[in-house]
Amino acid sequence: MGETKTGAYRQSYDTHSSGAVQAVEAQRLVNNPKVALQIEAFKLAAEAKRYATPAALRNLVIERLTATAIDDAIPPAQRLRALELLGKVTEVAAFTERREVVTVTDSGALRERLLDTLRTAITTDARVLQRLRAAQAVDVEVAAGGDGSANAQDGDVPGGEGPDATACQPPPMLSNPDIQSPPNNIDTPHENISTT
Repeated sequence: MGETKTGAYRQSYDTHSSGAVQAVEAQRLVNNPKVALQIEAFKLAAEAKRYATPAALRNLVIERLTATAIDDAIPPAQRLRALELLGKVTEVAAFTERREVVTVTDSGALRERLLDTLRTAITTDARVLQRLRAAQAVDVEVAAGGDGSANAQDGDVPGGEGPDATACQPPPMLSNPDIQSPPNNIDTPHENISTT
C-alpha cells in the first residue's frame, strides 16, 4: 500500500526492462480481475484496521449518524432515528434519566455519632499508652536487677494475671525474637576471659 503501480511491479518482479514497459505491465496486472479483487481486499483490510480500536469505531458511528441526521435526501423517519441515537451517546446524554438522592441527617444525631467515635478512639489510645508505659517500667526494673513486681498491676503488665497480660508485651527489638541478647547492665562487671 502506498506504492505506485509501477513501483509495486518493480518490487514484486526482478525486471530489467524500461520504465515504460514496467508501467504497461503493472497496468495490465491491475486490470486482471483476480489481482483487482486482491487489491480491493487489501484496501478493505486497511480501512477496517483504522477502526480496530473502540475509540475509532465510536468516532465512525458518531460521524455516520451525524451525516445521516443532516442529509436532506434521507427520509425524515431515518433522520429522526439517527438524531435519537446521537442523543444517547454518552457525551451528549440528551435522553439520560437523572435521579438525585438526598439523605437528610439530623445535625444533632450526626454530632453525637462523631463525638462517640472520638471518645472511643481516645479511650482506646489511652489504654494502649498506659499498657506500654507499664511494660516499659517493668523492663527497666528487670534490667536494673529487680523482679518486675514493683510497678506490676494485674492485667496491665507482662507477667500479670489478667486476660490482657500477653496483649501488652512490647514487640521484640530484633528480627529473630527467640535469640535476644541479655540486657546491657553498666553496674555488672564483665568477666575477664583470658586466652592463655
